[in-house]
Amino acid sequence: MASIVVLLAVFVMTLGNVTIHATVGLFGRSIGLSEFQVGVIIASSAFLFALTSSRWGRFADERGRRPVILSGLVGAAASLLLFGALFTLKKGDVDVFVAFLALFGARTVYGFLCGGVQPAATAYMADITSHRDRAAGVAMVGAAFGLGTVVGPVLVALLVEYGFAVAPLVACILTVLTAIVVVALLCDLPPTPAMNTSPPMASAGRITPYLALAFVFHFAFAGLQATNAFYVQDTLKVDTIEAVQQASLVSLTFATSSFVFQAFVVRLLKWSPGKLMSTGLVVCGVTSVACLMAPDFGWLMLSFGLMGIGFAATQSGLTAGASLVSSGNRQGRVAGQLQAAVSAAWIIGPLVGAGLYEVTMNGPLGFTAGAMALGLVVLIAVTAPRAA
Repeated sequence: MASIVVLLAVFVMTLGNVTIHATVGLFGRSIGLSEFQVGVIIASSAFLFALTSSRWGRFADERGRRPVILSGLVGAAASLLLFGALFTLKKGDVDVFVAFLALFGARTVYGFLCGGVQPAATAYMADITSHRDRAAGVAMVGAAFGLGTVVGPVLVALLVEYGFAVAPLVACILTVLTAIVVVALLCDLPPTPAMNTSPPMASAGRITPYLALAFVFHFAFAGLQATNAFYVQDTLKVDTIEAVQQASLVSLTFATSSFVFQAFVVRLLKWSPGKLMSTGLVVCGVTSVACLMAPDFGWLMLSFGLMGIGFAATQSGLTAGASLVSSGNRQGRVAGQLQAAVSAAWIIGPLVGAGLYEVTMNGPLGFTAGAMALGLVVLIAVTAPRAA
């Protein structure tokens, strides 16, 4: 039961985050914010994640997984409530810069309190799995994340016609309910793992390549996600509401394929982390180029669906590989370091992606293709120590 509650927390956290990503860009545009300002809002939480994730992971190792997860749920609920209130604004209600600052503030609430949820969940799944089953175990955290990215766009697509505020407020209610479940059912997560059979603590040199690959990989996807709704609107020439709905469906396709791969295919393939990562990077690079040639909505859906498989393969291999070179009593710390690297990418990625988009709408996708090639180079550093 405890593992289900942990995965539920990851799912709900992701769902809430996706509702903001799917709506804040076009809401911001509707009240006069620039693409760059939207990028700053999205990046603000990533900056705080980069600063706090390692500490949250350390806290999870020392005090247990439960308080870290609960703190994140409380922070997410507060942030979603603030966004729901702000999304009721119309153009001209307040000064554009004031609206920017308010949205920025709502996002920082999320950043301060939510950076430890995924590291704590990953560490918990490592606690209860053996060395042999580690990849499948930590992949379930990715699957919960993926399911959140599936349901989030559906929620937005169904509710956006009633206003930008509705989806975040519904997500807020779900987050509060999940926090209550955590309080009621997640009562005994020991701070010191008892069931882990990991190898001895790896040197910093074995962890560093995974952190580098995580940064490169998520740097590209951060810029892509920050501009995805703009790309859909400008490519398909649709109005704001249609753009939100179609961008949400594109994201849904990506997330569905990612979820299915992590929840089911990883267990069946039984590939090594290195094979998962190399295959995923190639698929992501090829599908990024395919998106640049998209003539219609169907092509975009197919391309992003295949890209989701590549993303899931890479992320599954990355998380499992980092966990396998870490000792049992440091799973939270290592997961936190990995989250910090990802978050650092999300600080710069949306800014670079938005900046590239203002130069050319094809910029973020082209950049993603190049970053995947760079990721393959970084992967050599990741796998070389294992071959020695």
